[in-house]
Amino acid sequence: LEYGTDRLAMHVDACAAGQRVWLVDDLIATGGTALASLRLIRRAGAQVIGASFLIDLPELGGADALRAEGV
Repeated sequence: LEYGTDRLAMHVDACAAGQRVWLVDDLIATGGTALASLRLIRRAGAQVIGASFLIDLPELGGADALRAEGV
């Protein structure tokens, strides 16, 4: 969140170690939610191979932040 904190959770069997995952969301702005999702997926041992968003707000830098993480 831009102003505050929040928590993102994923079910323990949402993805398995070694699995290839494509991250999909409706909007990327600052990238906070996408980066948190990326961390959860990687923590589960899976690999994010790409991401798709219907709307990008490039001036907020979220897509660039994901690219910096190799996605």
